[in-house]
Amino acid sequence: MAGGFIERAILASTDLFPALPWLFLLLTVRACLPLNVSPATSVTITFLLLGALGWAAPARVVRAAVKKLKDADFMFQARAAGCRPSRLLFRQLVPNVMPLLLAQCWIAVPVYILAEATLGMLGLGVVEPLPSWGSILRELESGGVASQPWLLAPAILLAAVVGSFQLVMPREDYSV
Repeated sequence: MAGGFIERAILASTDLFPALPWLFLLLTVRACLPLNVSPATSVTITFLLLGALGWAAPARVVRAAVKKLKDADFMFQARAAGCRPSRLLFRQLVPNVMPLLLAQCWIAVPVYILAEATLGMLGLGVVEPLPSWGSILRELESGGVASQPWLLAPAILLAAVVGSFQLVMPREDYSV
């Protein structure tokens, strides 16, 4: 709905973010922040960094859908009927984009889980005593997997959780 300079600035940043190797950027930024923080602060920092660096790809998809819906017949009819812009947004646009937002969520969550596990394995994620996939997988560094095969359980469970998002995701037509 908005245009002009703001839209161009957002588009430029959504073009820039996917071009960056965001996992390396995430590692760099997290390594520059203090590591001796409380567990709640480490969770906040980790999730804020994941959100700040992972928003661009879903934003591009949602923008394309909104742009397509903006010129749809039902939006034209609602504008012709005298709907206010806020009503157009919340009663017409958002409900029609919601399935796409849910699909983007189902796609992004496994990526965030793997990114957090990577940070945790390197000691840059959620700090003890809070559990984290990465901190649990860090036990594999000792290399005693042949004599202690149960150490592979967290890795197998991580693969199962990430893979389950593809199995659980509703298979509806999300085309707009």
